[in-house]
Amino acid sequence: MGRTGTAAMGQPLMRWLLDTNVWIDSHAGRADACRVLVKARATANLWIGYSAMTTLEVLGYAGLTAADELTIRNMLDEFEEIAIESDVIAEAIRIRKNHRLKSPDAIVAATALLQNAELVTRNTTDFKRVPGLTVLDTANF
Repeated sequence: MGRTGTAAMGQPLMRWLLDTNVWIDSHAGRADACRVLVKARATANLWIGYSAMTTLEVLGYAGLTAADELTIRNMLDEFEEIAIESDVIAEAIRIRKNHRLKSPDAIVAATALLQNAELVTRNTTDFKRVPGLTVLDTANF
């Protein structure tokens, strides 16, 4: 379950953390988010992860059908879920206090920073306020 993305032949490993909107948008058929997942699946030496907060946000939607939930779970299972542990909470608190992000966004940003991953999202405006966080816009895929 999930890709570990070990580097082959000494090549550096790229790291992406996918924001919640990538999963929601790809499930809805939005082209840019679909291109992100296609590229993620096709790129060697690329680690892909997502925050456990994303799992909560995506699967916690009240209008989700059983079939939709199964489809989304299968998509998520291709990559690595990162647990929300005390280090993530501490970093999210710092981010939330200093940059006024909503708690879910602060947790996602903290997860990306602690995983040394670039954050792939449609929500570039809010996340670009976080120093040290590299943000990739889904519109550029």
